Amino acid sequence: MRKLAFLAFIILASMTRAQVMEAIVKGEKASFIAKKNFKSKRSGQAYDIVYQKLKLNIDPNPAFRNIYGSVYSELVALEDEFSLFAFDLDSRMTVDSVVYSDSSISFIHANDEVLIDVPSQAQGSKIDVEVFYKGDPSQNEQKGFSYDYQLAGPIAWSLSQPYGAYGWWPCKQQLEDKIDSIDLEITIPKNNKAASLGLLHRVDTLADSSLVFHWKHRYPVATYLVAVAVSNYYEESHYIHLSDGDSVFHLDYIYPSYKSQADILRWEIDGMMRGFDSLFGHYPFREEKYGHAMFARGGGMEHQTMSFMGSLDFDLMAHELGHQWFGDKITCKNWQDLWLNEGWATYTNALARELVKDDSTFLAFISNALSDVLDEDDGSVFAYDTSIVRSLFSGRLRYYKGSLVLHQLRWEVGDDAFFEGTRNYMANAEYCYGFAETIDFQEAIEEASGKDLDGFFDRYIYKEGFPIVLSNWNRVTNKRIKLDISQETSHPSVSFFPLKIEYQALGEGRDTFFVVDLSDSEQEFDIDLGFKVTELRYDPRMWLLARGNIFEKSHSDLSNINVFPNPSGQSISLLVQEKKIDSIELLDLQGRVIQSMKVTELKSGQTNVDLSGLANGIYLLRAYSGNETLVSKFMKRGQ
Repeated sequence: MRKLAFLAFIILASMTRAQVMEAIVKGEKASFIAKKNFKSKRSGQAYDIVYQKLKLNIDPNPAFRNIYGSVYSELVALEDEFSLFAFDLDSRMTVDSVVYSDSSISFIHANDEVLIDVPSQAQGSKIDVEVFYKGDPSQNEQKGFSYDYQLAGPIAWSLSQPYGAYGWWPCKQQLEDKIDSIDLEITIPKNNKAASLGLLHRVDTLADSSLVFHWKHRYPVATYLVAVAVSNYYEESHYIHLSDGDSVFHLDYIYPSYKSQADILRWEIDGMMRGFDSLFGHYPFREEKYGHAMFARGGGMEHQTMSFMGSLDFDLMAHELGHQWFGDKITCKNWQDLWLNEGWATYTNALARELVKDDSTFLAFISNALSDVLDEDDGSVFAYDTSIVRSLFSGRLRYYKGSLVLHQLRWEVGDDAFFEGTRNYMANAEYCYGFAETIDFQEAIEEASGKDLDGFFDRYIYKEGFPIVLSNWNRVTNKRIKLDISQETSHPSVSFFPLKIEYQALGEGRDTFFVVDLSDSEQEFDIDLGFKVTELRYDPRMWLLARGNIFEKSHSDLSNINVFPNPSGQSISLLVQEKKIDSIELLDLQGRVIQSMKVTELKSGQTNVDLSGLANGIYLLRAYSGNETLVSKFMKRGQ
């Protein structure tokens, strides 16, 4: 985020207020000093936004690319002798005037801030100002406001996440203060509609046939979730009836060309809304609406009460609806905790499939997420660097890995505690309709489950990598099996992941599930399953964020085949005594065959396997001797 420097009365105590303002105008050095001195304060800006009203004229035609109007703000001073304060606004926009108590007052618009000077106020005083401005918001590097064409006409829309709000309206851009309520009056050309937050109070027609859309929103909202979109939308609406007898008004602003497709897809939102309302607590904005407005870009954006959508496909609708709880009702307190928004919304994709479709589509989503996350060995869910937007919004880490952490947490504590803790988190007055951090969610799940989750969150959220699990089993008797489990980790930041591993045993026309607790990197289990097992499956319902593989050991003794050296370098050898080896395979830890070779009549002696083409890491060597199989794990670490 751009540095936001709040200037208060104590700036350079030797200067008067007028001298300070003059110094800021004169040069970068004075501005730098002021920003440096108040870097810590500027994030909060020493005032509380109570109410804002945006009165904007917007023409969606890309040939014009200008908005003009005003933003009226009511704020409360959070310190005594409050006088100088700032809104964030791109310096390339033009501020015409600032009005305070019905009179124009002095201001400075520089360094992407509008610095406003009001008479000194006591802490708790209410201040109202209106900033009149204009300009082309699409020139801002953060792309918080855009123009384009859809098939039936031009379209303009905002998308401020994470750092783009200041590019199109004077605001307090941060993650510490929600606007308590907001109105938007959007004047647009005829034959268009303006989509925004809350309820549409009325639409006025002006003398020149322009339309004014009056939207009112009476819930707290984070600055980046304030939004508007303008195009020649087709409108459809209905009520979603909930299980408790209440209902939610649903409104779609869609492209005319999209109507036939949208009529089919949008009804799926009903099942999602009923399911989420039950799992997470009441839809957070029941008194107003939920809706979709289409915009000319891929994906979607969870603008409060009206998500902007590139399409209305099932997963995208589930994701943006889930955000109304995770991101909108409770917003991450800093962008480092973005996973609380995006990981949760991504998991609601999966949950929607589980609720509305079936288990197979749910597991397909989890499988795809695992493939994406396990493709690389490193990366933390917690976003330590928030300066590069593309990295911050990493699909692999913040979205998919975050969702898989939630999925495994659900497995660790059980469904009842997981969803009870989530509902309690959503209802907690301390951050309900406010901001939260990872520790707040962790504590809610700990209270519901009675478990200490410090280790779990440390390993899966703040550190990197995941476990790599190898399971080897064989029958000891017709009813008993021996199970050897070993674990490596993909990244050195975690040496070991304690795991609760589920297996499915099949045989004699029956099956059963059982769970073992892996508390060490090498463990052996002797298990009586009550029937002859012919197949054993590792993590069949994909609860674990882990690479895993399972092999059945030979029923005969292959102890007279030795694999060495381990760790290996450019090659690894098999020393064979009194056995014939038919073939050898090299596999990665996901069980994929990397290399396969035939061995001719090797009954005794030594054969070498070339490893020069392999990267350093952990692999499996599988040797076949008739119906017998030897699987040996080894590490290559030399070039």
